[in-house]
Amino acid sequence: MNILGLLLLVLLAIAAPLVEAGRSCHTSEQCDYVETCYEGHCYTIDELFEKYNLKK
Repeated sequence: MNILGLLLLVLLAIAAPLVEAGRSCHTSEQCDYVETCYEGHCYTIDELFEKYNLKK
């Protein structure tokens, strides 16, 4: 059982950055209402500000 738990932990560690990267898109219509498509991924305005360190 310990091996299964360790395997699950490793799988989650690998999958987390992929989920965090955002959904793929070609246009903003493919994103949620509060998101925009930028460089092929859906981002909220807050995520874009964090990406470019524009928060004051």
